[in-house]
Amino acid sequence: MSRTTTADPCAGTQAATLAEVTRRDVHTGAQLAESSHAGHLVVCGPGGRVVATLGEENRPTFVRSSVKPFQAVACLEVLAAAGAGSGQPSHQEVAVAWSSHRGEAAQLAAVRELLARSSTPETALTCPRAVAEADPGAAPTRLQHNCSGKHALFALAGSVLGVRGPELLAPEGPLQQRVLTVLAEMLGPAVAIGTDGCGAPAVAVPLRALASGYQRLLTDPRCADVRAAGQAHPLLVGGHGRLESALNAAGVVAKVGAEGLYAAAWTDGRGQPWSVAVKAEDGAVRGVAAAVIALLQGLEVVPPGTWEPPPPLGGGRPVGEVRVTAAVSGILTVVADAGWSGPRG
Repeated sequence: MSRTTTADPCAGTQAATLAEVTRRDVHTGAQLAESSHAGHLVVCGPGGRVVATLGEENRPTFVRSSVKPFQAVACLEVLAAAGAGSGQPSHQEVAVAWSSHRGEAAQLAAVRELLARSSTPETALTCPRAVAEADPGAAPTRLQHNCSGKHALFALAGSVLGVRGPELLAPEGPLQQRVLTVLAEMLGPAVAIGTDGCGAPAVAVPLRALASGYQRLLTDPRCADVRAAGQAHPLLVGGHGRLESALNAAGVVAKVGAEGLYAAAWTDGRGQPWSVAVKAEDGAVRGVAAAVIALLQGLEVVPPGTWEPPPPLGGGRPVGEVRVTAAVSGILTVVADAGWSGPRG
């Protein structure tokens, strides 16, 4: 048997409980489950074949910022087709273009450098004003929005198409039509197109399509520059303390998305691609991040201690833990039975 599906009878859907959050009893030291996170998890083996699931593998999912790498691919292809030459962004600029950044100094500097290539002022970015996670006391600006790198790359690609301002984000406009075409090529047809928090078009696809699509990010030559940029500059992709930065530094292509979404891809000992996509029903990233790192550490793709879910606090000190359920742990056996050959040496 190579597949497993677990339903959570309390959720009223086919979601599975992925992680529990505990709080420690001060007298006994026992960990009492305080809350839980239910969701859906899909693991794909070589060739994009679904080998393990928890919940609904076909759940229609707005994949949000997890597709920023593919949006970056589309923009770089626009620049290449136009013969942009010296206008091609640096690896640092490409990395921040597919980030959901914290607004750290190095990240904002890379966005500014990318904006300079199209002579776009910070105030002309097409994302909303926001306050950076790394500087919560600052006044909100467009530069601080965690999608400003993507919008800076939109501005550059749009400049060679003669597109600027709101038209950069129009689903029927020339830039987003190219972006949506690449997303369809990488993920398959969208089941819906909405509007992301940053104002860009947001596609929805079955969750399994995101998982299999991430294998293309890992192996497709079209994605080579985007992949190399993120792995050369992982702190620009997420930031200090972020799981996606720790994973990209370890050779795993990974990206978080809003509303509790995560996708990652890696290779086994034979160089074959594997991937996972996880979506939380409650929109919280805490449980899905715990599931992803538990899977990758359990398969020995990354070493223990690569990243740990931030624990619940009491009085500013850790007083519990975020732990995955037996259902998530059981995925390791299912993946092994599906032909997992172990990590690359």
